[in-house]
Amino acid sequence: MKDGFLKFTTLITDITRKIRRIISETVAQYEIKRSYALPLYFLYKNGPQSAAKLTKLCAEDKANVSRTLRALEDDGYIVREERAGARSRVRFALSEEGMEIGGYLARRMVEAVRGATDGIGLDELEVMYSVLGRIDANLAELFDKSN
Repeated sequence: MKDGFLKFTTLITDITRKIRRIISETVAQYEIKRSYALPLYFLYKNGPQSAAKLTKLCAEDKANVSRTLRALEDDGYIVREERAGARSRVRFALSEEGMEIGGYLARRMVEAVRGATDGIGLDELEVMYSVLGRIDANLAELFDKSN
């Protein structure tokens, strides 16, 4: 394939830009920060989570997730759940307002994925996700080797 790097990076960049635009338009409905979207979405989909688990789910830097959780809590979208005796004692859960926004985000994400994958068969989607997963793993391995 001629200049696979250019094609690959251009497509990934364009897709990422479009996803960010969808998220920005979605959060604009509630006048919240874009950084709130993924934690609210994952808390809605998965229930209460620790900061460490949200860091993994959001594929984001721990410090950024901590700041976002603090802001979400200050704005009343999430609440802390203390669990006595648990290794990770603090988990975060959605408040009533957070549940409303999380539900809206989840519905919009389903619509976005449905629209983005229109005309693509389930077999093709499985192959695509498998290939993207392998690319991600290969890049992680290359990154680990270079450090």
